[in-house]
Amino acid sequence: MEDLVLTHKVASYECGEDHLLKPECFMLLCQEMAESHAQLHGFGYDWGMQSRMIWVEVQGCFEFLRRPTWKETVTLRTNTGTASALQARRFVEMSDTEGRVIARADLLWVLINFDTRRPIPLRRAKLDPSVTSECPPITTPLTEPSAWPEPQPDADITAPRRDVDFNGHINNSAYLIWALDTLPAEARPGAAPARFRLQFRRESFCGEKLQVKHATVGKLTRHLITDGTQCRAELCIEWA
Repeated sequence: MEDLVLTHKVASYECGEDHLLKPECFMLLCQEMAESHAQLHGFGYDWGMQSRMIWVEVQGCFEFLRRPTWKETVTLRTNTGTASALQARRFVEMSDTEGRVIARADLLWVLINFDTRRPIPLRRAKLDPSVTSECPPITTPLTEPSAWPEPQPDADITAPRRDVDFNGHINNSAYLIWALDTLPAEARPGAAPARFRLQFRRESFCGEKLQVKHATVGKLTRHLITDGTQCRAELCIEWA
């Protein structure tokens, strides 16, 4: 499948006080690249909604070799492969004007029925799961400890309407924002995330009461977003 390559100029609203691209904004750029690439090849949002199907991300691994600065022009490249009968794999690379890779993402997506929220096999959706692309792995995978300490509660939150996307659930990037916003400053083992893995267990919806907890081991933090009984998302961050 042909790669999609686009350029992007980093906007002020995508940056924090350090004038660098915020990690969650890279997640949002990856989502836009995913839809643009899927639409280009005929299996984007419009195609899916004809049969009441939507793409949802179930796991994302993200790495920053360097975060771009405000007004910097970067190049984004994406393509897909097949992870399983249910999961499509997507990679996104961000490069600077010298062609150096400065960030990348390795993502797993599934198709679900918009009404039942149940997964749909790729073949049933007439997508050929044998089509693959060479997807470069994250250069330095996260290595988690064999056991984490008991997570500490950070905050109780009510999922806000502003975080709902057009799939009707809380957008993926919101979980990272919640984890970073609720983590106490003294619990941060570094200045910013260097890499992180976000796994989505269940969808969350506007108005739901959720809890955010964290545990720390060295330069790693583990964040759990739960409804009190079931985990909605799990996030592991390595800090720089």
